[in-house]
Amino acid sequence: MVRIPDNDGGFWYASSMANTTWRTAIVTGAASGIGRSFAETLAAAGTAVGVLDVAAEQLAQVADAIRSRGGRVHTRVADVSSASELDEAVQALVTELGGLDLLVNCAAIPGAGHFTRQPAEEFERVIHVDLFGTINVVRAALPGLRQSRGAAVCIASTAAVHGWPALVAYSAAKFGVAGFCDAVRAELAHEGICLTAVFPLLVDTPLLKAGDVAPIFKQGRPIPPEAVVRKTLAAVAWRRPRVFVPGTVRLIAALHGLAPSLLDWYGRRVGFRP
Repeated sequence: MVRIPDNDGGFWYASSMANTTWRTAIVTGAASGIGRSFAETLAAAGTAVGVLDVAAEQLAQVADAIRSRGGRVHTRVADVSSASELDEAVQALVTELGGLDLLVNCAAIPGAGHFTRQPAEEFERVIHVDLFGTINVVRAALPGLRQSRGAAVCIASTAAVHGWPALVAYSAAKFGVAGFCDAVRAELAHEGICLTAVFPLLVDTPLLKAGDVAPIFKQGRPIPPEAVVRKTLAAVAWRRPRVFVPGTVRLIAALHGLAPSLLDWYGRRVGFRP
């Protein structure tokens, strides 16, 4: 049974067939949005957390907030797209935490822009951060996760279910994340490590407030990051391979398989709006 804080100061419980008492966790992309929500939620439940992000000032604010509530937290500033820099940071966090039970990989950038007009270096930066960054994080965390036979979470996206105009780099990277998770999951399971890929729809994070937000991100009503955290931690407790947030993302996945032309039409309809 895993105890997870809710938004009203209480707790809700997720039953589990596996050990879900997370003694330690590392969260990347923890300076804001979904990553911050994961870090604060886990810390409130008694997990010692290591938080990692490239935004030093915001990361320090997150750590201060966790400590003010009595949580244990360690920080590292690192760019997930730099394998050597990241490996050093993750190993330092594992040492300070005294092990690693859970990895939550949230680090990503949106990189909005139409492919035909987006500079190549901007496109490549999204791929390096969102895709290679995810791979770098999982690789760096492997020694700790092997020892604990723990769990890893990788945030994909609804853009990994169907690609969208003006979000080509992000869609390509997140499709890569989803494919990486599918391919490596069995290898990790062979070593006792659970890997859960998360497919959120619109989440109310700073990414949606950016000036260059893609038109597709302006459609629909965003869900709070806490909803992603709650559903993901419950899925990890059951060692499930995938979680869709909200459940309607399953419909998008089904449409992509059965009638992708409908999603193509929707993409053309909204992808070029100002």
